Amino acid sequence: MNIRETFNIRKIKSQFSEELRREQRIRLRIKIVTGVVCVMFFMVSARAIELHCIKNSALKWIANKQYQAVIPQSLRRGRILDRNGKELAVSLPVPSIYADPRMVSLTDEERALLGSSLGIDEKDLASKLKQGKKFVWLKRTVDNETLQSLKGLQGIFSIEESKRFYPNGELASQILGAVGFDSEALAGIELSFDEHLASKNKEAVYRRDARGKFYFSPVDYREQDDVNDVYLTIDKQIQFTAENALQKAVTSANASGGTAVVMDVTTGAILAMANRPSFDPNNYSKYPQETWRNRAITDTIEPGSTFKVLIASAGLDSDSVKPESMIDCEKGAIKIGKAVLHDHNPYGQLSVRDIMKVSSNIGALKIAREVGKDQIYRYLKKFGIGNKTGIDFPGEVSGVLRDPSTWQPVELGTIAFGQGLTVTPLQMATAFAGIANGGKVMKPYMIDRIINNQGMLVTQNKPKLVSQAISKETALTIINILEGVVGEGGTGTKAASKEYQVAGKTGTAQKVTEGSGYYAKGKYYSSFIGMAPTNKPKIVVFVGLDEPKGAHYGGTVSAPAFKEITEVTLKFLDVPSNLSHVVVANKGFTSDIQELAENTGGNRRFLRAGEGVFYVPDVKGITMRDVMESVGSATVKLKVEGSGVAFEQSPDPGNIIGEGEEFRVSFRQP
Repeated sequence: MNIRETFNIRKIKSQFSEELRREQRIRLRIKIVTGVVCVMFFMVSARAIELHCIKNSALKWIANKQYQAVIPQSLRRGRILDRNGKELAVSLPVPSIYADPRMVSLTDEERALLGSSLGIDEKDLASKLKQGKKFVWLKRTVDNETLQSLKGLQGIFSIEESKRFYPNGELASQILGAVGFDSEALAGIELSFDEHLASKNKEAVYRRDARGKFYFSPVDYREQDDVNDVYLTIDKQIQFTAENALQKAVTSANASGGTAVVMDVTTGAILAMANRPSFDPNNYSKYPQETWRNRAITDTIEPGSTFKVLIASAGLDSDSVKPESMIDCEKGAIKIGKAVLHDHNPYGQLSVRDIMKVSSNIGALKIAREVGKDQIYRYLKKFGIGNKTGIDFPGEVSGVLRDPSTWQPVELGTIAFGQGLTVTPLQMATAFAGIANGGKVMKPYMIDRIINNQGMLVTQNKPKLVSQAISKETALTIINILEGVVGEGGTGTKAASKEYQVAGKTGTAQKVTEGSGYYAKGKYYSSFIGMAPTNKPKIVVFVGLDEPKGAHYGGTVSAPAFKEITEVTLKFLDVPSNLSHVVVANKGFTSDIQELAENTGGNRRFLRAGEGVFYVPDVKGITMRDVMESVGSATVKLKVEGSGVAFEQSPDPGNIIGEGEEFRVSFRQP
């Protein structure tokens, strides 16, 4: 091989090596570029996933903000009705007035008309119309007459909103609650069942079209039909009766407030729950918030002597005492350590039956001693004392019942007559209902059912047994003993009824000065709790007055209201009275002769005269609201004319009227 060939070979090898290196560099570059592209692809994909799946709602909000502006609008709500379908709260479509200041062009006369029609002074109106916004509220919820007077004003518009209306004013206000502007639920059933009552439709909005211009897009009232109707266990007529009787009791006793509860003993359904003072949810802002409280559930009291019934129940059920067991009541005073407990009268030997009848503190203390504090505590817990009842209403409190291991000797005595612990009126009504129901304590409830806009059942409440607090035999014995409380020589004679046999207990408890731990002189909580009719109890009624002035015993100030509520309620529930019956001439029906006499006299209520017929009362001289109360549950057609007080009626008092027949009443100003 010569030198030239050797050189060529080396040259070829060098060129090959160079091409190989160049190819390797290209491959490396391709790998780097591919890697960079893959990394960028994964980064973009990850970002896309993050924006689409994680931050979607935030981006949507930003986009919506650029293309639409939300305007608060009061939307429709479902109805709240009583157990018979009578409306307690409804929503009505009403116009509201707004302006687009950019479009407003008004003469001085038109500005004056606008201000006077809406009740806005000239300065405030000018301030509103000078704003650079595209939407300014001028007046929410106006009447149609006002709306018509503003037609044609440039830049002034209307929107249909929903106004919450309570047709019965203050009736059941602490149960219903209230609704503010923009359909905001503020209290009561309105608040606790807002998810069922409120429309889920969005608020009114300004939207931007394809050219970038805004146009207004409110939610049509007819589209807001995604609401449910809530039916309560409350009976409108019984609620009215309870509130009316409670108001009279509060006024008569010059009390600072009061509470009344009516409960169905077999189911736990609340038929009425009244409180005073009250408020009108149509004008809630004019009342202090303390008037909104449903005191039967949110406020605690020391129950006083009504609590002795639970102590006696424990004593009898545990066989610690018998109804006729004799107990020495120490002539009205007993010393426990350094403390001396007193009776209101110096009683000597009394039976358990008479201890309840005359309400002896020392007698109740000695019954509690026979039972023992641990067993007393267990019975009280079975009655629901110290625990929330679980009622379907917001704000319930549990009261205070301390563990018996912490009780001092004197505390067993004070607890025995209802002081040194706290309960709610509802807890006491529930416990008494347990006795009336053969010892079975039922869970109280206020919601009967919920119906959607298609008429389909969403939920239905059913009675729920909480505990068998005492035996049926013990319960019957206690009821028999409590009949004596309203009989001659008892503390509750003003609760006795000629029409129904009732049983119950009075209570008068001193109040503790808030924050001091000491009892306030001259301040009491006075109550009466009872059941009727005693042969087969249907209802329990609690009436409590807060700080009555002057006469303050529960048997004096609260028992009369109990009697009135009980009698009217049982009539509404068609529970027959105990009075004798006679045949009504030419009608062939049987009814009570005393009722007939009362109906031709001063009785104002429609009373049943037989199947499908009623006696007509004399309603002349009373108001329209009182006439409605008189009609009550009678299924007659009430037709009214005029206003003021009734001066003429047809049919006349004492006649018979059938179901569906017309009862005409004319009114005039007194």
